[in-house]
Amino acid sequence: MNWLYGVVFAVTVSFTGAAVDLTSPEVFNAIFYISTNVEVVHAGIHTVTSAKHHWLNHGIDEGLQACGSFHSAQYIRRYSDMEKAYGLKGYRQAIEHYLTTGQHEHRLGYLEGGYGGRWTVSDAHHRLFVSASARMGAAVDSLVWNNHEFINSWDHGRELQMAMNFVPHGECLNPTEAGGRDDGQSALTNSHIQSVHASGVVLRSTVLPAFWLRAVHPVGKVRHCRNGKSAMNTENTYRHPFSKKVTLECPGISQACLHFRSTFTIAGDFPAYTMLQMVAPAGYLTEDFTVWRSYDFIHDHLVAYHTKQPVVLSTSDNRYAMGVFSSPKQDTDEDMYYGKFQFSKDIVGAGTNKWNVVFRKHTLPAGTTHVFNYDTYICVGTVNDVTACLKKLMHAHQADLVG
Repeated sequence: MNWLYGVVFAVTVSFTGAAVDLTSPEVFNAIFYISTNVEVVHAGIHTVTSAKHHWLNHGIDEGLQACGSFHSAQYIRRYSDMEKAYGLKGYRQAIEHYLTTGQHEHRLGYLEGGYGGRWTVSDAHHRLFVSASARMGAAVDSLVWNNHEFINSWDHGRELQMAMNFVPHGECLNPTEAGGRDDGQSALTNSHIQSVHASGVVLRSTVLPAFWLRAVHPVGKVRHCRNGKSAMNTENTYRHPFSKKVTLECPGISQACLHFRSTFTIAGDFPAYTMLQMVAPAGYLTEDFTVWRSYDFIHDHLVAYHTKQPVVLSTSDNRYAMGVFSSPKQDTDEDMYYGKFQFSKDIVGAGTNKWNVVFRKHTLPAGTTHVFNYDTYICVGTVNDVTACLKKLMHAHQADLVG
């Protein structure tokens, strides 16, 4: 017997040859596997079938992680009976144990506090797992609810993350938490992590974010924005911190819910601009979230998407949905709004559906330092779960919605 956290576990040693589906969604998600493991990306794995084949024939025995809620290497290290029974590299047996026994014993498939450049927190009661990676500048690059991956992490600059830009410069001056465009699908990023803390239901991080475009140098290729202008940043990394606190609980809410607090530090000298836009945050969802709606609090139902009403994205069968609410009575000089964006591509994992929450401030005096905090609530579940969650959130903030 093994005692851990007050629970007695009986150790079952051998599952080799058992009829266990090693591509079960509890341990494998093709989108996560392709996007998260650089070696898989570089091997040219671009289909669900080829991802499964690579996982079964290579990834399992290499100890790769194939979904955001479970990792065989962490599972072994978390539980001493696993290490004793299978050794530190008994990855296949560990997966089989988790699928047949571990879940029923309410074991978790990750290490508290982080492991191998990934930090995970969970609300096990709601089957909600959220994780961030060093590769993506500690931005949240996986959110799993009911064994379904919500976040697109195909390349740097997607994820669930903070960003800001200076109007009218847009992408030409655009610090981005998860990394820049030119970081692409590489293992590295120009976002520099200052600190990460993951414990229980709380994930915190502070980073110096990458500029979306690499700096312009006197010699070499000039990086252009969509408008054809050159990048205006002279360094690859913004020198002032973005911080976040993600809590997998929202006061008074019984559904799965994240409280995402964004903290921006604005300092330094910038070219003349007319408006500072802070994205607090943006969520890039996987390509199966194809239905866009907004929640009408007054009539308590979903309506056609509108920038002034909480946005709801869902799969076509309504089984998986994400809804977003942020109080308009925060530190903003213009009305906050909910944005949307869709990008389709034939390659599996490359398509994405994006929402964002945007707060805007007028120009700030040159050479001064300012810190802005914004609170956003993210509901997760079925469409019915999400609408119920949004209703409760907006009822609690009803005074902020008047006027």
